[in-house]
Amino acid sequence: MDNELYLIHEDDYLRHIDHKLEMYHLLLELVRALRDDLAEGETARAVRDLCSYEQQAHILFKGWTIPDEYAESGDPDDLAQLMEEELLPAGDGEEDSEDDGEGKSLSELLLRTAELMTRSAATMLDASRCAVDAEFRALMDHLDNMEKPENDCAG
Repeated sequence: MDNELYLIHEDDYLRHIDHKLEMYHLLLELVRALRDDLAEGETARAVRDLCSYEQQAHILFKGWTIPDEYAESGDPDDLAQLMEEELLPAGDGEEDSEDDGEGKSLSELLLRTAELMTRSAATMLDASRCAVDAEFRALMDHLDNMEKPENDCAG
C-alpha cells in the first residue's frame, strides 16, 4: 500500500463505526459484569460471564470478515480481497480525457469528478508551495544585498 486514496460507501462506513461502538459497549458490559461478580465473591459466575463475552466478541469479529491471515500477520496485502469488496479506488489513474461520460454509471462519474478535484487541489498546493519558496528566496536575496548599517558599539 502506497498510501493510495480510496472512497468508501456510506453504508460500509456506517457499519464500520457501528461495529466499533458495538465492541466498545461489549467491553464495557464485560467490565461491569466482572466487577459486580467479583465484588459479590462470585468467581465462578465471573468466569462464566467472561466466557460468554469472549464468545460474543468472536461472533462480532467473524461478522467483520477480516481475514485470519491479516489478524495474525498485520500485513495489509492480506486485506486485498476485503478492500476490493469495500473500497473504491479514488481514480483509475487515466489521464484527463475528452470523455463525455456516456455509458458510465453515476458512481463512476462521481468518482472521476472526485479524482480530478483531488488532483487539481494537489496541483494548486504544489504551485502555492513553489510560489512561497520563490518569494522567500527573493526576500532573503534582497535582505542579503541590503546595505548594512555600521554598528558603533562593535569593537
